[in-house]
Amino acid sequence: MKYADFEDIMSAERMGRYLDACNGDTNKAMTLYRNNLHLSQEVFTVVSCFEVALRNSIR
Repeated sequence: MKYADFEDIMSAERMGRYLDACNGDTNKAMTLYRNNLHLSQEVFTVVSCFEVALRNSIR
């Protein structure tokens, strides 16, 4: 996917911080964004399991 299309979907404001972190390299910025999504999914899974365990222990 071209960066311009990616930025249109995600927004220039959101992608700006990724571009800054990657010194303007658009390919690295898109990769960093995708890696952040994957990491967020993993963390959310752990948080969700913790929430269930906590709720079950309170009952």
